[in-house]
Amino acid sequence: MADSIQVNSNTGVDGNSYTSSISNDQLTNEDFLNLMIQELKLQDPTKPMDSAQMLSTQMQMSTIDTNLKMVQSMSSLENSIANMTLSNAMNFMNKKVDAVVDMPVINENGETLKDSDGNTITEKVRASFHINTVKVEDGVTYLESSELLAFKDRAYDGETGKVIAYDFKTGQVKNPDGTLSNYFIKLNEDGMFERDTSGNLIVTDEDGNIKNPKYTSSEDNESYYKFTYLTTDEIYSENNTNIEYKDIVKVY
Repeated sequence: MADSIQVNSNTGVDGNSYTSSISNDQLTNEDFLNLMIQELKLQDPTKPMDSAQMLSTQMQMSTIDTNLKMVQSMSSLENSIANMTLSNAMNFMNKKVDAVVDMPVINENGETLKDSDGNTITEKVRASFHINTVKVEDGVTYLESSELLAFKDRAYDGETGKVIAYDFKTGQVKNPDGTLSNYFIKLNEDGMFERDTSGNLIVTDEDGNIKNPKYTSSEDNESYYKFTYLTTDEIYSENNTNIEYKDIVKVY
C-alpha cells in the first residue's frame, strides 16, 4: 500500500466492520484492489456490490493515477528545461550582448510618454547590455544587466604621461590644474575624437586652426605629438535591467 496510510474502521448496527476514513488519499491501484477485496469479504450476501460500478471506480482510480504521473513528469521536464536554460545563460555572465527589450518612449523634451490610464508607453528596441548575473523566477530565466548608454574617448598627454580631461561638448582640453587650455580636440557629431588618416588626434585652436602640438622627449631627444588617443570607454547605466534569455539576439 501507499506509505503512511491509516485506515479507520467502525462497526455498523449489523455487526459488520466498514471503513470510515483514510488519512492519505494518494492510493495506488494495488491499494484500491486490496480495499475492494476487503469490501467483498465484508459485503452483505443479500445485497452484493455492483460489479459494473466497481469496475468504473477502478478505471477512475487508474485515470487519476495516470494523470498524477503525467503532472509529475511535466513538472520534472519543466525543471530540467529551466536548469538547462539557466546553465546556458550563465555562460553569458560578464559578456556584452544585444537584446530586443521594451523601452519607454521619450518625447523631444526628454519626458516619458504615458497613455490615458497613466501607464508608460513602451516600444521594442534593440540595445546593448553588460550581463552582471543570472536568475530564474517562476521558470523564466532573467539576466540582470546594465544598459550601454554611450561611449567616451580618452587621450593622454605624452609630455606629462597623464590622462587628460576635456570638455565633452567642445573638446577643449583642460590643464592639470583644471583650467581650460588653448587647445581643442576635434569632435565628430557623436562627440567622439576625430583622427587623421594616420590615426593621430586632430587638435586645433579656438578658431579651428590645426595645431597638433608636439614635445621633445628627454630620453631620445625625438619629437612626439603631445596629445595621443588612448582608448574608448563604454558608459553603462547604474540601474539593472532584467532581460530574458530568449530576447538575446547577439553575443559579443
